[in-house]
Amino acid sequence: MAKKPSADESIAALYTAAIDPQQWDAALNGIAALADARAANCFVHDAQTGSFLEYRFTGYHSGWADAYASHYHGLDLAREVLMREPSGHMYAMHRYLPDHVVERSEYYQDFYIREGLRYSCGGMVVDGDFRLIMAVHRPVDHEPYDDSTIQSLQRVLDHLPNIFRVRQTAAQAHVRTPMMSAALDALPRAVIVVDDEMRVHYLNAAANTMLERSTEIRVQANRFAAADPHVAPQLKKRIRDVCAACPAVEPLPLYAHDSAGRPALEVHVVPLKPQLSLQFDRQTRPLAMVLPRRRFQDPAQPAGSERPFSLSRAEMAVATGIASGLTPAQCADRAGVRISTVRSQIKSIFAKTGARRIADIVALFGD
Repeated sequence: MAKKPSADESIAALYTAAIDPQQWDAALNGIAALADARAANCFVHDAQTGSFLEYRFTGYHSGWADAYASHYHGLDLAREVLMREPSGHMYAMHRYLPDHVVERSEYYQDFYIREGLRYSCGGMVVDGDFRLIMAVHRPVDHEPYDDSTIQSLQRVLDHLPNIFRVRQTAAQAHVRTPMMSAALDALPRAVIVVDDEMRVHYLNAAANTMLERSTEIRVQANRFAAADPHVAPQLKKRIRDVCAACPAVEPLPLYAHDSAGRPALEVHVVPLKPQLSLQFDRQTRPLAMVLPRRRFQDPAQPAGSERPFSLSRAEMAVATGIASGLTPAQCADRAGVRISTVRSQIKSIFAKTGARRIADIVALFGD
């Protein structure tokens, strides 16, 4: 004889079913076993119209649900009890519907008892625009529900709103996954989603293109890594930091260098919101987004050149001054020129190096 599940086991099974719809039958069978019943069901009603939005059931003969939804739910005396009594409680219907009422009821005589059922215990919870109903049903040769069983079922009912919110979130995530992937693929910037062990869960189109052409980063055996031995441990630490329970995000990027020692890639690491993690292989552990970007145009830098990127002496002085912490005004004062001259030199530095902001100059010339 199978072991009777506990209320906690039944609750856990319902949460599992909320994420994986194929587990609903197993979860409802668990509730029926908890109640020593033959059948169990969960309904979702529109709170305004009373119409069925969905129903899940187990333990009935074929055609039962369609017959109930199309006709007999309007005659269901147990449903009337749930609509009349305060919500949020499980009610053993034998305490509200005595035998003489059952004997005169079309619902009981033509439908419920003919199904081989006699004793029901149900509860309803109003959650926003929805009524959530859970019920279990014992056969005609069984005893009515005792207080201990009703208390166990009450614990399950208390979780029902959260279970259906999880179900709704999981369903929305399932629908959004293709949309989200298409949106990320449309981004010109590379996006790589990894976990704290550097396993890759997603690569957008730009990331695949970058990895085909890059020598600075790579994916091997489904694990992400930087080729630079100095950058690799820093990158691994940042990914673990943002995947921690309390994410720690370093605002300054890492720089992966090319074979000539120049900063070729700017790499940011940020946490992926927990509610989005389910969209990547139903992942529940924290994930990180690695955002690599090729920072500069390929420089036409002659080998052995004293001044990189073909900068003039004045431009080189401005670049190194800014990299050392000077403002453009301080660079002008030091060189004895107007601030407008320094601004023109900064524009020339941008054009020659491919930099787009002062921070890029600092990163390029700061060491």
